[in-house]
Amino acid sequence: MSGDGSSNRLPPFRRSRHGILGDSYQLLRVAQFITLVIIIGLSANFVAKMIEAKANPPSLVIAILSLVCLTALYLIILSILFWDQKVTYLWPLAIDSVILAGLLIIAVIAGKPLSYLKCNDIGGSGSASAFASTLASVLNSVTKTVMFSDFIATSKEICNEMKAIWGLVIASCIFFAFTVLTGIILFFFSRTAKKEDLKV
Repeated sequence: MSGDGSSNRLPPFRRSRHGILGDSYQLLRVAQFITLVIIIGLSANFVAKMIEAKANPPSLVIAILSLVCLTALYLIILSILFWDQKVTYLWPLAIDSVILAGLLIIAVIAGKPLSYLKCNDIGGSGSASAFASTLASVLNSVTKTVMFSDFIATSKEICNEMKAIWGLVIASCIFFAFTVLTGIILFFFSRTAKKEDLKV
C-alpha cells in the first residue's frame, strides 16, 4: 500500500472518449432517472389512495408505474456497469428502443382522454362527469375497478397531476429518443475506434 493513500481513492468518473456527444449521453441518463423518480412518486401516491379506498387502480396507472420502476432499475444497473467500464453501447441501445416503444404507447393511450379534458371545469359546470362514459360506470359497479376516464375526472387535483405525469412521460420519450439516436452514433464510433486500435 502506498503511503499517499492513492489505493483508497475512488476510481475516476468515466469520461467518454467521444467528446460532447458522449457527455450528452451521460447527462441524458441523469435527466431520465430524475423524470422517472417523479413519475414513480406521483403514480404510487394515486395507487396508495385507491387501495385505501378498496378500489382497483386503473390498468394504465399500473402499467405506467410498472414500466417506470423497471426502467429506473435498469438505469441504476446501467450506471454501475458504466462506472466499472463493463458496458457497451449495443445492448443499452436495444433496451432503450423497447422502453421508448412502451413509453410511446402509454403516452398515446393516456393522451386520448387527457388531451380533451379541461381540469378547470371539474367541480364547476359538471362537464367532467359527462366526460366519463356510461359503459365505464357499469364496469366499475361489477369489477370494482376504477376506469382511467373516470379516474382523471374525479377532481381538479387528480386531473392536473395526471396531466403532469403525462407530460413527464412525453419528456421521457424525448430523452430516450435522444439516447437511442446518440447510442446508434456512439456504437458506430466505438466500433471504428476499436478497428483503429487493432490496426495500431
